[in-house]
This record gives sequence, C-alpha cells and structure tokens, in this order.
Amino acid sequence: MLRWYSLAALFALFLSCSSDRLDVNIDADPVDLPVLRMEKDLPDQLISLEKANSVNEELLRTYGSLYELFVGKMIREGSVHDPMIGNYLMKRFNSDLLMKEVLPELRTEFSDFDQYEKEIEQALAYCQHYFPDSALPDNIITFFSYFNAHAMVVDNNLCVGLEMYLGKDHTLVEKLPVMDFPKFFKDKMDSRYLVANAMKAWLLENFYACSGEDFLDKIIAAGKIMYLMDAILPQSSAGIKMGYSDQEVEWAKVNEYKVWQYMVEQEMLYSKDEMLEVNWITDGPFTKGLSDDSPARMGIWMGWQMVRDYMNANPDVALHELVSETNSKRILKYYDPKG
Repeated sequence: MLRWYSLAALFALFLSCSSDRLDVNIDADPVDLPVLRMEKDLPDQLISLEKANSVNEELLRTYGSLYELFVGKMIREGSVHDPMIGNYLMKRFNSDLLMKEVLPELRTEFSDFDQYEKEIEQALAYCQHYFPDSALPDNIITFFSYFNAHAMVVDNNLCVGLEMYLGKDHTLVEKLPVMDFPKFFKDKMDSRYLVANAMKAWLLENFYACSGEDFLDKIIAAGKIMYLMDAILPQSSAGIKMGYSDQEVEWAKVNEYKVWQYMVEQEMLYSKDEMLEVNWITDGPFTKGLSDDSPARMGIWMGWQMVRDYMNANPDVALHELVSETNSKRILKYYDPKG
C-alpha cells in the first residue's frame, strides 16, 4: 500500500510539472530599455526661425528616421534637410489645430507610460528566452503619428503612435472623419491593445516569413506570428492578441468549422488570388465572403488555429523550428477544425 501511494504521489508530481513549451520562467533575464517620448519633445509653438531650425536639428539627432517619417510622410512638410524646413515647421506648428489639440491630450493621457513599458519589456524578455540570438529594440519610442500608425519598427526602435489608443469615446477620436476612420477602426483605438500591437509589429519585423504564394502559405505565416504572440504574451486573451472584441472571439470559435468548410468548398487554400489576402487577412468591418457579423481577418485566425494544432501535436518542435518550417502542408496535416 505504501509503495502504491509513493508511485501515485510521484505520478501526481509529474502531472503538476507542466510540459507546455510556453510555460517558462523569464524572471532571471529581465529586459530594461530606454523609453523616449517624442510627443513630449515636439514644440507647442515656434517663435523664431532660429528656434525652428534648432528644434529640427535636435529632433533629427534624437529620433533619426522616425522624425524624418513624421515630417515627410505624416505631416507632409517635405525633407527635414530642406534649407527652408524651419519656415515650414514654424507655419505648421503654429497653426495646426489638430496638433494643438492632440499633443496636450497625449501628454496628459499617457503622462505615465511605466505600466506599458513593463509589459513590453516582459514580452521582449520572453522573446529573448525563445530566440536568444535575436536582437532587442534599441529604444521604445512613443510619438504622435498624426493618426497614421499604431506601432512600427524604425531603425530597430519599437515605436508606438499614442493617439491611436486614446479610446473610441474620446472627443478627438469621435471627431475623426468616418470616411477615413470607420467605426470598426475606431473601436480598436483602445489602450488595452497597445502592448499587443507593439509586440506584433516587432514580431512581424523580425520573424515574419511567407514560404509561398498560396493562400495557405500566407495564413500559416500569419498564424506563426500569432503563435509567437501566445509565447510572449502568455497572460493576454485571444481578443487582445487578435484585436477582437469578446463577441468577435466567440463568433470565431463557434463558427470555425463552418469557416473551414467554406474555405475548402471555395478551393481557397491553394489559390494564388491576391484578393483573398485583401478580404481575409487585412482589416475591415468583417471578412468578405462570410456573414456581416463575422470579424475581419478570419484568415489569420484560421492560420493561428492550424499552427496551434501543429505545435500541440508536436511537443518537440521548438519555436525557432516553427519559424523556419517552410512546408505549410505539413502544418496543415495536423489541423482539426472540429477541435
């Protein structure tokens, strides 16, 4: 009897030790990155041409290509190296009503960025654990993108456009023109998505690779990124990682098998029709071809489930091996759409 108890206790102990490849401890290897606040360094006004040129030089020295993008592509004032740039910036910063409204709001709403910083650094610590040879960002940079970018990687800096997280009910967001910022877009302008969007931008920049031109290749490539999101944001919900509401997540789960049947019936998997990527992978009010109450980007959701099933069925496959796997059919073989 004593011997049986010992074996049972040992078996219970074995079960209590998770074999899940994503159950890891990263406390011993923390990540600590500098945080730069470009939205705080932008001037409220420029009182002289000398000051304008000085500010331009300082911002260029500190923020490099990100500042060049801001001036050239976001507010469209040309090159920061133009001899007349001081004049252009004086006029713009002194008269742009949107800038005058948004910048003070960003400095107030995100005066304390510490919690976001900690969550991003923790996610990067997970990333460093799974991919020890991969680089970390040089800096985390917050900035005003003039409503152009949620997050992006520029010169190995992880950059976050803060105005994209003011919240759908914020007065400034409500005032944005519906033609350019439809409801489905504004609904995602929520700070709860900030860290996930930032990390997705980092993963896409550093780990995304599509092995072919078939639709299956594209959704598997996207699904790999989502599985990496599982790895580096283990406490985040599926909705946060996908940018879905709770209702959209529920729809995706309940209708997964029906969506699979539709994909097979329409012979989508091995199609090279580029419109499938537009309709099933890029954002929108819903996934074209499915019902109007479906969430957008169901191709990514389906690719994610395929990769999850593959990894669950192959516990010896490491994350770096998943990333380098080029045979999408091999991954698909393990997919069980009925769950």
